[in-house]
Amino acid sequence: MKIKTLFILLILAVSSITVVVVLFLLSEHEVHRNNAFVRRYPHHPITKKYDLPIKYNSYYVSGFDNDILYLGNNTAPLHLLEVNLKTKDTNHIQIRMKSKDLTFQSLKVKMQPPYFFIMDGSVPCIFRGKIGDWNAHLWMKDKAYFNQAMPVDSNKIYINTISSKTQMTTLGLIERQENENINIVLNTDILEKQIDGVFDVDGIMTISPNTGTLGYVYFYRNQFMVMDSNLKLIERQHTIDTVQRVQIKVANLNDNQISKMKAPPMIVNKMAFMYNDLLLINSDRLGKYEDEDMLKEASIIDVYNWQKESYEFSFYFYHIGKESVKEFAVFNDYLIGLIDDKLSVYEIGKKQFNQVSIKQKTIRL
Repeated sequence: MKIKTLFILLILAVSSITVVVVLFLLSEHEVHRNNAFVRRYPHHPITKKYDLPIKYNSYYVSGFDNDILYLGNNTAPLHLLEVNLKTKDTNHIQIRMKSKDLTFQSLKVKMQPPYFFIMDGSVPCIFRGKIGDWNAHLWMKDKAYFNQAMPVDSNKIYINTISSKTQMTTLGLIERQENENINIVLNTDILEKQIDGVFDVDGIMTISPNTGTLGYVYFYRNQFMVMDSNLKLIERQHTIDTVQRVQIKVANLNDNQISKMKAPPMIVNKMAFMYNDLLLINSDRLGKYEDEDMLKEASIIDVYNWQKESYEFSFYFYHIGKESVKEFAVFNDYLIGLIDDKLSVYEIGKKQFNQVSIKQKTIRL
């Protein structure tokens, strides 16, 4: 009798574990699928040109100057790789800068022709130099800490930082005026808090290289914002996904209110790039009718026209082997992506990527 009872209990325990596992797998599956939207995939919006070996997987996109792509390197911060996208010719560049009294932690190089900028928000400092000359001179020091930074023009930097007043993440501008004074402008109304104002508003900064229009795409919800070059809100729009509320859990570590994520969050938008009136967003959230096996072969890029306030179409950015795209950008007729130690270059279809003229929109206060 005891053996029979133990056997029944064992079966019940195994059944319970099986049910829990199945429910977990189903929930994980649902995290990546949303039957509320359907993507449109037109024929041949991009055409593969070539894959170029670049030897290291530590490169990132620094920017463009005509048909020249510049790649920075995370492990060699003052090294650039220059790539002629037409001829495939490459050239290695070493930036020169005087910084004996500074200890850097996270240098990033970004292009804003005819200048390049070297930025480290943990010091904080910004250097600037002329493209082609490659000598960098101190442009700003000790005026504002920042997490991310991107040059808007020759004297203005778009930043993501923590407000000293609210202790929350905010967007701002660092401006160097004609008298060489540094002016810091923060707009604390753009990012909208749902949980803590730090993790829940985390996202992707982007700038249209041709217009200076600023963009910000949330990681954990279906929303993005478009601002003018003075950080005034133009549009607050939604993606085709339906996740409006951030699904994260935050825990305080100590009395100083230092916090961290309690569990991996559900990411709605992974990468983004703004090009004129288009905003390209990478999301691995599957829509209705989409085969989940496709995510093993390619990354999904959704294209929005913020001027028309519309979703336009989607396309696949194919992996190389098992490696997926870790960063992408669009400039002129090129779509480029960094995949492991290779540069993947496509030509964009003029029919699908047809641009409308940039017009002045009414600023929403």
